[in-house]
Amino acid sequence: MAEEKKCYKERMEDFERRRIRGMQKILDGVKPIEVARELEVSSAAVSHWESKYKQKGWDGLKAKPKPGRPIIFKEEHREKLYEIIRRSPYSWGYESDLWTVVMARDVLYEQTGVYFSKTRVLSALHELGFSFQKPQVKALEKKTTRLSNG
Repeated sequence: MAEEKKCYKERMEDFERRRIRGMQKILDGVKPIEVARELEVSSAAVSHWESKYKQKGWDGLKAKPKPGRPIIFKEEHREKLYEIIRRSPYSWGYESDLWTVVMARDVLYEQTGVYFSKTRVLSALHELGFSFQKPQVKALEKKTTRLSNG
């Protein structure tokens, strides 16, 4: 957990340095659109930085801790999720051959004992290169259940 906090802190410090560097460029006369392009951020982000700088000075550009519980999704969870999703849902006891995020999350919970939100699992699946498509059939309304072991 300490390792994850360190990585998060380093990312936040990087974001802060980028905001400060961007604002310094604007104060030096560089156009906001050029700053956005150079720092690979949106024009809206640069505009937001300017607004925060005008309100609070350099303190307005400082990194703020993210509220809420820290994400504990580790590499081992990512690997387990990949292992799960590579197999057919049938092999995990589902009646369907199509994965849903909820199904993947439930199997991940059974395998690791750690519960993650649908959003966290969906993000991890995207990071792994998976994307979800809606089937062209209307059977989406049907609830997918697991086959009984008897």
